[in-house]
Amino acid sequence: MSCAVVINLDYENNSEIVCQEIWDAIKKRMIEAGFRLDNRVFITNRDKDEACTSARRVIEDMEEHLEFDQKKVFRYLKDFYAYDMDHTKNLMLPSNDEILVSTKSKF
Repeated sequence: MSCAVVINLDYENNSEIVCQEIWDAIKKRMIEAGFRLDNRVFITNRDKDEACTSARRVIEDMEEHLEFDQKKVFRYLKDFYAYDMDHTKNLMLPSNDEILVSTKSKF
């Protein structure tokens, strides 16, 4: 079982420089918390409840200890949600119908 955590910052309403600084801090802390980064999605093999608790703890810890331009970190978040990877379908891979498995051996 894998869980994904999506964190998108509000680049439309905030400075790109500040958002990049916040993203770098989030990325560092999420990786330290045991997540791995896959593009811009944090993945963990923990169950969803544990993953959500850990991700919230990362952001709340930043909220307590860091302030960016007198604003709180949560004000920079556009999206912050998790989902179970078992329900994810990668549409870039061929469908099961298109994968051919040969049972004949050439040896």
